[in-house]
Amino acid sequence: MIKKVRIEEAVGMVLGHEVVRITPGEGGALPFQRGYVVREEDIPRFLEIGKEHIYVVEGDEPDIHENEAALRIARATVGEGLRVDGGRGGGARLKAGATGVLKINVPLLDEINGLGDFAIGTRHNWTACREGESVAMVKIMPLYVPEAKLLSVENLCRDKGRILDVLPFRIQKAGAVITGSEVYKGRITDRFADVLARKVEPFGVSLAHAIIVPDDVEAIARAISELHAAGCEVIFACSGMSVDPDDVTMDGIRASGADVIMEGVPMMPSAILGLAMLRNVPVLGTPAGVLRGGITALDGVLPMIFAGMKPRVADIIAMGHGGFCLEKYAF
Repeated sequence: MIKKVRIEEAVGMVLGHEVVRITPGEGGALPFQRGYVVREEDIPRFLEIGKEHIYVVEGDEPDIHENEAALRIARATVGEGLRVDGGRGGGARLKAGATGVLKINVPLLDEINGLGDFAIGTRHNWTACREGESVAMVKIMPLYVPEAKLLSVENLCRDKGRILDVLPFRIQKAGAVITGSEVYKGRITDRFADVLARKVEPFGVSLAHAIIVPDDVEAIARAISELHAAGCEVIFACSGMSVDPDDVTMDGIRASGADVIMEGVPMMPSAILGLAMLRNVPVLGTPAGVLRGGITALDGVLPMIFAGMKPRVADIIAMGHGGFCLEKYAF
């Protein structure tokens, strides 16, 4: 355990914490580290940085110092595609070891954060991240953490799985079925292909095929099947996706044999997005709102899709928290 003593009485004692000199504009220097044995000549240096009292180790050290505790929690909670950086100032940073999507076990994160003495803060679930980017941080509150509490974290992660994974993007080839008799007959120029190509490019995906069809259920179904046969790993079915009875995009998706997971998602704009699976290939009913630019519901689901995940209803519903997709806020 540690105890507080006057610096003049600490000669020969073992420092139980790091002592940092903070200089404005220069950051913090670390003149004394934990475990340092205080000497008589050190007293003026401690006083110069305002340390009239310090904490020293008394007897055995049954609890774990904040730096080691942060590293242990970080290592217990990270799974695939992450690396740990830190062990300084009672904190450890978790960074993506590869470009991909962040997958978080939110119930386990909540349970572990409820233990007290430390906190784990993360980015949003299903966030796209680049290699080397920070995605979470562990921060210890007290100077020392009981060994039993760290064992609780390690046991929970062993029994219930890790809290964080970064899943690499796996899909490489996409196709689009662009519906609309006005486009099919050449009355207006298609814009969907260019917009989708820009959206998928950051994930390393190419829009390999684009087929324009009229507003016809059978034509839409045939085009989807053709793209599936051509090896497309994700298929966009693009239209107005409105309540207008002339819009038969979702009917065409069903007619292709795809199983519809959701028709409408809790993210705005473009909440009318449709999600389906055709023999393990995602088919996305993509509304015209995507053409306006900016962040939409489509951008919310793409990281999960391109990591090769099969969307579950529960995962999509959970995206309602944070699903109001404004690029910036103004007062």
